[in-house]
Amino acid sequence: MADIDDRMTEAAQAEERGRYRDAALLYAQLGKDIQARFGRFDPRALNAFEGVARSIRKSATT
Repeated sequence: MADIDDRMTEAAQAEERGRYRDAALLYAQLGKDIQARFGRFDPRALNAFEGVARSIRKSATT
């Protein structure tokens, strides 16, 4: 669990720093890893994939 929280924090920090591509990649890999470990429908995976979408949207507006 701490690993997931740490990786989510790392992706969020990349997003806050304006590194949207890095953030999207970090979120995407985290979402895939969560699905592989805990199942396709784990809500944490959905949160990670929402982070991907958010980072992509932010990168398109800058």
